[in-house]
Amino acid sequence: MNVIHIRLTFILLLFALFFVRPEFESVTDPELLVIYISFFFTATFIHLLSKRDNKNWFRLDVMFLLGYGIVHFQWPIMFAISGIYPEKFAKVSMSSFYVNYGTWLAVVGIVSWFFGHSLLAIKTVPNIVKYSFDYKKLFGLIIVLSGLFLSTAGTDYLTGGVYKGSGGSAAGEGIAAYFQLLLAIAILVITAVIVLNNKNNFNHNSIFWLLKLDKKYLFMTLSYILLFLSIGDRGSGIQVVFAFLILFGSIIRDITLIELILMTIIGAIILTLIGLGRSSLDGGNILSSGLDSFEMTSGYDITLELANSIRTLYATLAAVPEYHDYFYGKLWLDKTLSIIPFAQNIYLQISEDVAYEMSSSGYITYLKFGLNPTSGEGTSLIADTFINFGLVGVLFFLFLLGMFFKKVENELKLQQNYYWTVIAALLGSLAFYLGRGSLFEPFRYMVWGLGLSYFFVKRRRMSV
Repeated sequence: MNVIHIRLTFILLLFALFFVRPEFESVTDPELLVIYISFFFTATFIHLLSKRDNKNWFRLDVMFLLGYGIVHFQWPIMFAISGIYPEKFAKVSMSSFYVNYGTWLAVVGIVSWFFGHSLLAIKTVPNIVKYSFDYKKLFGLIIVLSGLFLSTAGTDYLTGGVYKGSGGSAAGEGIAAYFQLLLAIAILVITAVIVLNNKNNFNHNSIFWLLKLDKKYLFMTLSYILLFLSIGDRGSGIQVVFAFLILFGSIIRDITLIELILMTIIGAIILTLIGLGRSSLDGGNILSSGLDSFEMTSGYDITLELANSIRTLYATLAAVPEYHDYFYGKLWLDKTLSIIPFAQNIYLQISEDVAYEMSSSGYITYLKFGLNPTSGEGTSLIADTFINFGLVGVLFFLFLLGMFFKKVENELKLQQNYYWTVIAALLGSLAFYLGRGSLFEPFRYMVWGLGLSYFFVKRRRMSV
């Protein structure tokens, strides 16, 4: 299929979806779910077919689609095929009467994403730009941030106690949270710099190339990943690994489908063990506690936590727009203001708004727990977009998101602008989990990351 045919196919799929649109509120229908899931897999197959000349499988679009698919379709698929519900259905869906529409809406959103992704053509240039970097200032900043984070996070967090029932804060508030976030972004930026700085040193041996990288970077990155995994915080380590592998696959050498599958299986098992271990109350090592608790009853267990995020979409549909009008972008205030430290608190002090109406995750948490939540419910990409602008918003913003992903992928291949490589690393670190996040989740990462790149990395550009 050529590009024009692919674009027309996605348009036809969107039109066809509106002919099988369910009632907004209806009893869960397995036959309808099979139809919508078939649309999802058909669109995904067409998208992947359009990339048949790209032998690299660890890509931005693939990581996004894996996460998005698990979040929005794992439970509908299991119910449609075998009637499996979550053990505690109320935890996953505030109302089963919105499963049909929620599944349909998620398919509409991803097909719109595919259409936007297909609209930007791949451009070629006669030469690739070579960069030479000096990242001493950035490395020094990382050392300082590491010290500041370790000194402010608190022993309960650093020992993993916050995940094992001893209470305390997960370093999600106050100055420690900003140090942790800056540290994470700085490591992602230096990862992009290191890969670019060594892209011409590859000689058909991935291990040899990896070991030839800056030893200080390797030690720092490995220590960072192991620290957070030992705590029980899986996200921080995953971000660095995903960013590195996306850059490696796009710039150094292709990562094959078999390699992707093997890494996925191994990574999923390790992360499952850490998840079980951090919730264990035996006080032991997180990994050993996870091994003791490990009992995989079915293949879907390893993605269960991610899949359960679909509850936020059903909660949204149960409340909006019947009981509350769309928010028209107000629930993106939290993410847009977050680029300025403590700006959200300042905004709340000078305005009459309430904290739970600044983000979709805050509002969805309020729907379940009221004004005194015991935990956060989170959000999902479709819920976050729908609660702000409804169906039109899902179509429009997912279309733009697809175009943005394609733009980043194109620029990563062209390598004409160093800053786009940094953006690719930052977006890549979040792509897998974006399905259960806000549309503007990467916004702060990109603004801060580009700022660190500009002020702490010296570069010289040479044409080759």
